[in-house]
Amino acid sequence: MSHSDENQPPAARRGFEAPGHETETEFSPPRYAAGGTYGAPRSSELRDQTPQEALTAARPARAASSARPDRRFRGAVVRTFASTILPGLGLIGTRAHNAGVVILTVLGAGTVALVLFIRSNPAMVVGSALQADWMFAIGVALACLGLLWVTIIVGTFLVSRPRSLTPRQRVIGSAVVGVLSLLVSAPMAVASAYSFQTAALSGGVFVPQDNAQSKTRPTLDSRDPWANKPRVNVLLLGGDSGEGREADLGVRTDTIMLASIDTQSGATLIVQLPRNLQYPIFPPGSELAGLFPYGFNDGGNSFLNAVWHDVPTMYPDLFADTDYPGADALKSAVEGVTGLPVDYFALVNIDGLVALVDAMGGVRLNVNFPIAMGGSDDGLDCGKEGWIPEGPDQLLSGNQAMWYARSRCNSPGGDFGRMQRQSCLVDAVIAQADPAVMVTRYEGIAKAAGDMVSTDIPQEHISAMVDLALRVQTGQRVSRLAFVHGENGYYSDGPDFDLMHRQVQDAIQAMAEPTTVTASAEPQQTQAPVPADPASEAPVEPGVQQTTQAPAENIADACAYRHEEPNSNVPIPETVPVYTPPATEPGR
Repeated sequence: MSHSDENQPPAARRGFEAPGHETETEFSPPRYAAGGTYGAPRSSELRDQTPQEALTAARPARAASSARPDRRFRGAVVRTFASTILPGLGLIGTRAHNAGVVILTVLGAGTVALVLFIRSNPAMVVGSALQADWMFAIGVALACLGLLWVTIIVGTFLVSRPRSLTPRQRVIGSAVVGVLSLLVSAPMAVASAYSFQTAALSGGVFVPQDNAQSKTRPTLDSRDPWANKPRVNVLLLGGDSGEGREADLGVRTDTIMLASIDTQSGATLIVQLPRNLQYPIFPPGSELAGLFPYGFNDGGNSFLNAVWHDVPTMYPDLFADTDYPGADALKSAVEGVTGLPVDYFALVNIDGLVALVDAMGGVRLNVNFPIAMGGSDDGLDCGKEGWIPEGPDQLLSGNQAMWYARSRCNSPGGDFGRMQRQSCLVDAVIAQADPAVMVTRYEGIAKAAGDMVSTDIPQEHISAMVDLALRVQTGQRVSRLAFVHGENGYYSDGPDFDLMHRQVQDAIQAMAEPTTVTASAEPQQTQAPVPADPASEAPVEPGVQQTTQAPAENIADACAYRHEEPNSNVPIPETVPVYTPPATEPGR
């Protein structure tokens, strides 16, 4: 190529001319700088420019060369945010595309499987929240998941960022990755810590069967505890060992209820025993029956609520091989009184009740008269902690629920009226315990369980017990049999135990009979409690005279709203709201 050709337009050098253009002034082809930038000036032009003009001309080239790294940095930040929202999403379209697809696939499949498992196994989920081993494993899994998620966030930024970063980009990138990692790891760390805490609390309450000895607890198959067991009988106790109790009394079991549950249908009979039942007997042939042939009597106290503390104190050697001396003694006494074998017990103190109800978000109960919170039986300081106003379907807090079940200050019927409210509270807790709520509030439930004085329900049977509780809840067949002094042949100072045995069996038989009416678990407004259908007659041994039969009440009817006149000796402050029933309310 000649020197003259070098000055020719590209079109001319290729052997043709652009139509209508003869010279370079008429035809100016695109000019490219050495770096490939459109419109860059020639060297001859640069020689004629001033320094300022040269700098101005070079700015478009520099901006164009830095635009691509800037865009890639912004894209890396966006992708990092995407992996924070959905792990692996930011990796899609990068050189780690396949890893992102795998992460998203595993995440999606795991989420679907978890949702289906929770929906199909609510009892197991709730039960797992109360098992130490499961909660420990969940804590470890949450910690590992949090670490993996942070790794994905960091990896997304490293994979998608430009190869070289400016100092400013390094600072911004580090800050973004750090903040996003903290947003993910902090909740995971808190959830993991809660799981470990729950495991510790649950492990202190629900002990593995092989790690605790009991003289009365049955040995059942962990895989299917109810396979050959038609009924499970659980002793529910309310104890108070707080301030105001004499040191030598220890725990006083003022609330004594036996829940007899049909393991197939969930139909439940709650047998309520007065705390002042005298001379309780023990199962025939047992060691305690030999020691107390005429019923329990410690020489000064013969009440049922004293058995827990006094019997092991009187005969410590007899309970040397059990971890539940008080419970084993009282379970034997309740078995002798009711004629039903007692499988498990759960004793909850006052603080445990308050925590449990609060963890549930409160409990709805019918309040038939203004209930005094605090105060003694003489009525002089009744309501010193406030009042629960009368009204149907009231949402009570844990403290209010405790006084609902405990107060005797102005209670019609005194101790026996209190017994009825206690059974209503137990039924309300069973009916209103939502498995989904229990799962989401498992920490509070576990803390409430930690406030339980004791239980001999082993860890291995927790899921089975939760499943049984759900059957009770969905079955909606709960009856109450209360032994009230002077009614149906029962007298606290001289109980007829044979009669009590027959009445318990009659009540169970009556629940087994088919019925066309299903009791609602929701509180109802009725005029008066309606007794259940009369129980069929139990066989009577020759020489035994048939006596009065105690009716078992449907607990939904027994706990329905109906106005009751409180104890007239206790004045009710004018500040307590007065319930005014609507005009359409039945029975008013």
